[in-house]
Amino acid sequence: MAIDFLVRYPDYLADALLDLYEADHDTSLLDVVDCIFANEEPSVRVISMVRWHFGAYQKIETALSTLHAFGLVRPMKLVKDGENRRYDYHLYPKAFSFLDTAMDEVPDLQWYRDRVRLAMKVATAKSGSKLKGWQYEHEEYSNTPQGFVIPSIADKVKARLDGLKRKLA
Repeated sequence: MAIDFLVRYPDYLADALLDLYEADHDTSLLDVVDCIFANEEPSVRVISMVRWHFGAYQKIETALSTLHAFGLVRPMKLVKDGENRRYDYHLYPKAFSFLDTAMDEVPDLQWYRDRVRLAMKVATAKSGSKLKGWQYEHEEYSNTPQGFVIPSIADKVKARLDGLKRKLA
């Protein structure tokens, strides 16, 4: 869910990319974040999530059941001591060919692939728990009451981007 959150909230993704920029000074990350705002992604591409007991939440069973019905994915539960501990998902090879075909037929879908890659760049060095912790560092996120939609941080991130760009000039 933490990676899904980054794809669905481009402003939080942009903020995480700025964190990476401040760690390694890769100016291409500033260009990516600049592009996110130039394309108005925080207002146009956001797919809101509700804050629930353990953070951002969206029931994914419906989407997964559709993917499972078409033989693209198989959900697997890790049960230990009689309790569900984790869910993993096995992706079948035909899922990848389906995605390639879909992106060839509908090029706009490539945006999602590109955003997943950026989210994975952020997530690579962090566990799910650390990603959740990072989300809770944002006052807007942590102060969202349970059952309410997590708000945007676009204005704050845009100001941060502008400040970082001024330092480079």
